[in-house]
This record gives sequence, structure tokens and C-alpha cells, in this order.
Amino acid sequence: MLVIKRFSELSFDEAISLWNESWKHYFSDMTMDLNRFIQKIAGEGISLEDSVAAVYEGKLAGFVLNSFRDIDGKRYVWNGGTAIAPDYRGMGIGKKLIAVCLDIYAHKQVDTARLEAIMGNTAAIKLYEKMGYQTFEELIFLNHDGPVSNFREINNEIKIEEVSMYAIKELSFFEPLTAWQTQFASLKDFTCVIASKNESPAGYGVYKNNYNEKGELSAIILYQCFTDPQLKTDDETTASLLNAAFGPWEVPCKRITLNVPKKDNALNHLLTNSGFTAFVEQVHMTLPIKKETEQKSVKTFSKID
Repeated sequence: MLVIKRFSELSFDEAISLWNESWKHYFSDMTMDLNRFIQKIAGEGISLEDSVAAVYEGKLAGFVLNSFRDIDGKRYVWNGGTAIAPDYRGMGIGKKLIAVCLDIYAHKQVDTARLEAIMGNTAAIKLYEKMGYQTFEELIFLNHDGPVSNFREINNEIKIEEVSMYAIKELSFFEPLTAWQTQFASLKDFTCVIASKNESPAGYGVYKNNYNEKGELSAIILYQCFTDPQLKTDDETTASLLNAAFGPWEVPCKRITLNVPKKDNALNHLLTNSGFTAFVEQVHMTLPIKKETEQKSVKTFSKID
């Protein structure tokens, strides 16, 4: 017998045990200790009350984590992790968990559901497609470890200014619907910059510097990098933004882009031409949610034959 429970019903020990067990033999190591798990829940805005766990014959078997945000007058939900423990894979539990989540989304008046899936995880992608999700873009992680010696020259007419995130949000070309983990609500201790030419904003970037125990720069993570599509300065503006985020290029550290769109654009060209390589590729999927016309109790947390 399969029972679907709210994730909030689990103890801390049960939650971290289920998380780590369900990610075994996955494409990458997703396991973590309890402190990191709590940080993930808080940082990504996961609603444990509206996330679900599967219990099969009394044993924890899998889960789906959900996070909700209101952006520009619409409600979005993000699947912050779907995983099934190895002993219970191939039994249709993932499909039943997602079906319960779709009921929750409708009850909570969600407009759009989104998720990311590793491009090579064809089984998961097929499952999401069966449940109605469609891929609308591809995302890529690029990285480079060590100094960069061949980055292009910078146009000195483009000025870079460090600003608050509020200044970026006021830009006419601000893009609020980036991948979930790169949105401002998911970030902490980040830096924002605006690139301007002839005193007009031409682009913006958002990044974070990480330091080791000695206080040395160990990694730079680029979360967002966009230019004004109305201007024909994409290459030079992007180069100036990358220089601001990743420079000085001679400093030996890891430089990483996080879930940026995989496009034939200046950002990806400039970085790959400078030796950056892809280490993760994902599909970004979306599903419009049909809202409930009446508010009623959600009868989803129960036994499922």
C-alpha cells in the first residue's frame, strides 16, 4: 500500500535520510548533511507543508519538494527536487507523487509550474512530459578553474557601477523569470552591477564571490547576465559585465555560471572562447496549471491503491 504524506510530517532524521537515500546512484552526488539540507530549504523557499513524501508498506520511498513565489502578479511553483529511493524505482511512485502535487498547485491557485531536469536523465524527462510539462529552454553550467589568459579586450566607453538589486529590478529589460536558484529570492551575499554606455543602462550582472578559510578568493558564481535587447551592444556590454564579475582574470580561482540559458549568444561565446567548459546541462520545463474554481480541502494526503 502506498501512502502520500506531507513532507512536514517527517522528523529531521527521516527527512535527511529520505533525501540521501533517494538520490543514490543519481547523475551527481546530491547527498548532504542536515545543516546543508536546512539551508537548502530556507534558501530556496521550500514549503514542507506543501511538499510530499511517499511511504510504501511503511517505508519512506520518495518525495517531491515544492516552492512557491508570486512574480509580476502571477503565482509560480518550482519543483525543488523529485527523487525515488532505489528499491522503489520503476513502480510508478514518481508519477503518483507528481499527480498529488498538481492537485496542490491547483488548490493554491498556481498559474505556472516549473522545474529543471538533467538533460541526460531521459526517464525523468519522459515522466514530466507525460504529466504535461514541456521544455521551453535549455540551461547550462560553465566553469573554468584557474587564471584566464585570453579574454577579449574591454570597451572603455562602457562603465560598470555596483548597484542594489532594486536598481536592477527597475530596468525596463529586467528579467525576473530566470531559473529558480538564480532569482534574487534564492540568493544571499551577492553583488549587482549595471553596465552603461553614454549614461544609458545597457546590461546588468549578478554574481557572488566565495572565499576560503584563509580569506582568499576561491570561486566566483555568475547568476545573471543580461543586456538590453533594444541595443546593438550585446558583445561589448556582455564582455564588460563578465570582466566585472570574473576579473581580475589572472587570479587563480573557480569561475562558474549557474543555470544560464544555453543560447547562441555573446555570453556563451565569450566564455567558451576563453576556455570555459560545460559540466552540467539541464532542460527547463513548464506547465500551465488549471486553477480550482472553488476553494475546497485537498484530498490528496491519503492511501493510494
